[in-house]
Amino acid sequence: MPKDTFNNLPEDKRNLIIQIALEEFSENAYQSASISKIVRKAEIAKGSFYQYFKDKQSFYRYLVKFATEEKLNIVEKLPAPDPTSGIFEYIRWQFLAQVLFELERPDLAKILYRAFIEDIPFPEITEELQRRGPTQFFKQLITQGIMHSKVAPWVDPDVAGFLTEAIFYKFGKYYIERLKLTKEDVINGTLFNHEDAQALLSNLMDILEAGMKRNPQQRENFLNQTY
Repeated sequence: MPKDTFNNLPEDKRNLIIQIALEEFSENAYQSASISKIVRKAEIAKGSFYQYFKDKQSFYRYLVKFATEEKLNIVEKLPAPDPTSGIFEYIRWQFLAQVLFELERPDLAKILYRAFIEDIPFPEITEELQRRGPTQFFKQLITQGIMHSKVAPWVDPDVAGFLTEAIFYKFGKYYIERLKLTKEDVINGTLFNHEDAQALLSNLMDILEAGMKRNPQQRENFLNQTY
């Protein structure tokens, strides 16, 4: 985490270092991201950097925390579903929130995505993100769905949570590219009200819901059909 010397920097200089670092770490794996490039672009001495942060790992931890907090600030703009809504409405809300985050801060979205998928030398970061992030959220929702007969009892919450999370991290980019969305679409309401945008998300949710409610006997019946 940052030292007091970093926190005491003028805000514009601190923000410049953060933005340059976000660009470097979002475009490169942790191992190949270069502190030398960051300090050169920020026009600071490399020795000064180590007055701000203990090492590269400490700096990366700070950026992941920064990205997580910014995501929460952005997601707060999206009204949460009514508490009486079903679990699939809450999953839909999470998917839409991820799209909003990726539209507004694609650099931060890349930072968090890389933290999940890459072989970084401190897996406790990944474990913490999984504990606080969508993995647990989806597992809890699916478990509740089973308890309230909204999800088939044969569904394994760990497996279903894993699959939902995998789609969650890929769907945002697909959604944005397929519909050619931009930040302007957030401002003018396309993201939330456009017919094609809502239809695409609804189709995904129909697939997830149908799969989690399916009777396993259906597959056996299909395989045993005679023609």
